[in-house]
Amino acid sequence: MTRAEAPDVAKDLLPRVLDALDTGVLTIDEDRRIVAINETLAKGWGIAAEAVTGKPLGEVFEPETDRWYLPERGSKGEPGRATREVRGTVGDREVLMRYSATSLGDDGAVLIRVEDLVDADSEEEIFRNTERLISLGELSARVAHEIRNPLTGVRTTVQFVTSKMRSGDTRRDDLDDVLKELDRIEQIITDLLLFARPQAARPSATDMQEVVTKALDNVERRLQDSGIEVEPDFDEGLPPVQVDPDMAHQVVLNLVINAIQAMPDGGTLRVSTGLRRTRSTKTYVDVIVNDSGPGIPEDVKEKIFDPFFTTRSMGTGLGLSISLQIAREHGGNLTARNLTQGSSFRFSLPAMTPEEAAGAEEVREEREK
Repeated sequence: MTRAEAPDVAKDLLPRVLDALDTGVLTIDEDRRIVAINETLAKGWGIAAEAVTGKPLGEVFEPETDRWYLPERGSKGEPGRATREVRGTVGDREVLMRYSATSLGDDGAVLIRVEDLVDADSEEEIFRNTERLISLGELSARVAHEIRNPLTGVRTTVQFVTSKMRSGDTRRDDLDDVLKELDRIEQIITDLLLFARPQAARPSATDMQEVVTKALDNVERRLQDSGIEVEPDFDEGLPPVQVDPDMAHQVVLNLVINAIQAMPDGGTLRVSTGLRRTRSTKTYVDVIVNDSGPGIPEDVKEKIFDPFFTTRSMGTGLGLSISLQIAREHGGNLTARNLTQGSSFRFSLPAMTPEEAAGAEEVREEREK
């Protein structure tokens, strides 16, 4: 390739690079005309990039805030540090954008990077749903406390009556069944309280392979009784994650138990760990739990993480909700998808850098002194 050809290649390649970005990119000149807009932002706005290139920005995006596009002071030649918000309309659609703006030089050109874009109506709906969930959580906590007190009295009475019966009395079996149902109600109340008022996390540098191994050990007998074969696939040498180990164990245990319940006639449970790098260069430690059951029904796939949603008559519908809550509280996520046979759940947590891990180890050693 000659030097003369190189600029032409770069010129053809740059638009494709911009279009491949997950982040919306917009550049305007000193007259506030759109010089370039990548495909990500154009799709988000519901327009064609070529149709708006060269037009004044105000004709395409009508903001509620004047001069919203001005870069931060002192951001010339540097990425915009602060993320701001602006609400406006594109055609007949109202949108809310989170963005940063950077000066491209002395000629007044500005680069705008849109990090998040949502319909304003959707944002309002999310806010309303959040308010409803908060109210629901507070109500759940009050109801759980009110139920727990008389429940303790009932359990004490049943145990007292049972202790007065002769060992051969057949009514003891009936009362044992009552105690089992009381245990189930107690578990439901515990889940309600955990969802409504989560315990404070105590994160520390944690080896997720140890967490997974412990969870599998806890249900070893249950797996054998259910005729389920376990196929572990652990990536050795994974970096630690900053998480409350008990909470991480709870999530993994929930996923494994869900997998067991999805295979009442036996099957294969595949549990794997691995390291994953995202496009944004973040690195996550993944724990993946696959079952060979019937999979998640399409009509409920979008609801499985909703509080109190369950397809099982004996379930509370809080296990996955609490697990998702724990994952997000630690900067991670919990996702689900169907496989050719069965379903797959992925529990992801940010991997610690070597420097972070070394610092956490120093703190731990200091505490143990």
